[in-house]
Amino acid sequence: MNTADVIEALRVKLSTAGGRHLYGVLGTYPKLEAFGRELARTKTREGVPFPAPLSVNRGILDAIPDEEFRRLVEDEAKRPEPTAAHVAQAFERFLRAALKEHLLVVLANMEVLFAYHMELNLLRTLATDEQRLVLLLPARREAGRVLLYPDTVTGETQAGLPSNLIASDHLWELT
Repeated sequence: MNTADVIEALRVKLSTAGGRHLYGVLGTYPKLEAFGRELARTKTREGVPFPAPLSVNRGILDAIPDEEFRRLVEDEAKRPEPTAAHVAQAFERFLRAALKEHLLVVLANMEVLFAYHMELNLLRTLATDEQRLVLLLPARREAGRVLLYPDTVTGETQAGLPSNLIASDHLWELT
């Protein structure tokens, strides 16, 4: 779909009063960046401007105090589990704060979540009724799956989006 079609589909879906409001837009990094800029110049059906995309990577790093981050980096090679746990906690704090400030949040730059194999159910849990999430994902649909970072990883190590995370009619791929 082109950018205008995806934005219009989002506007329609977001105007629904209740239910699960977790959406995904798939594409290459350049297409997602252009989409995010165009989306931020658009208004919802209620006349509210779409927010600019928030960087999840930046939000996580900002949520971890510098001294704690230095300690985590030093210990990560020998003890990766505490680092992953801190990243998960930082992500939850970041996401809850963003949704408390804005009922509609657009998330981009989610590489840290996938690098640490974070559980993504928090996204589904929080994206209900009044709280809405749009994920900008460097990905493409292939053989019934959503493959993440398709231009950077090949072979059996290809990362995929969990099939039950986002409903198929809430996912759009930029062409």
